[in-house]
Amino acid sequence: MYRLRITFAKRGAARFIGNLDLHRLWERTLRRAGASLVYSQGFHPTPKIQLASALPLGITSDAEVLDIWLRKEVERDDFMVAVSDVLPPGIEVLNVGAVCLKEKSLQSRLCAAEYSVELTGEIRADVLESKVEDILGRVSIICNRRGKDYDLRPLIETLEVCRDSYCAVTLRMRLAARPGSTGRPEEVLATMRINGERLHRTALFFVDNGD
Repeated sequence: MYRLRITFAKRGAARFIGNLDLHRLWERTLRRAGASLVYSQGFHPTPKIQLASALPLGITSDAEVLDIWLRKEVERDDFMVAVSDVLPPGIEVLNVGAVCLKEKSLQSRLCAAEYSVELTGEIRADVLESKVEDILGRVSIICNRRGKDYDLRPLIETLEVCRDSYCAVTLRMRLAARPGSTGRPEEVLATMRINGERLHRTALFFVDNGD
């Protein structure tokens, strides 16, 4: 058995593909690419495929991670080309690498996700920085998700204003992404009372396999 990790981007219209449909998309793609997938046991065998984290609809990403299990080792460059040839527009393979079979699941090791936000309207950098200071200075931020109150503040690990070489202002945030403790960028924006034109996931962070 052979475990392979695929890092891929999700852009354009593909940002509206939900997590369940994305899983099915990868199943179809890998079959069409001729991958020797490992299947589960039982009455309804399914390919052993594992996505690291669900990406909310409408958010693009250059940091999605997928583990697959194959019956035999593959030449990674050839595999990458074969898969890329049958992927739909908006999904792009960025990297393929072998992973130890004994490594813990992606979901159990995921601890945080980083996002960049392009802002709508004309908001001055100093105003945005003041809002960031206010958020980071709070002891707690009580929000409501699906009828339940929770504290958003511990889920915000970093929050900063960034400027590029063209003086465009973006907001960057690193949010907790642990089971039962996941921060959402749109909830941070709602708390700050600002609108994001484009939300983009730039990185996923994992704890060491032995932690």
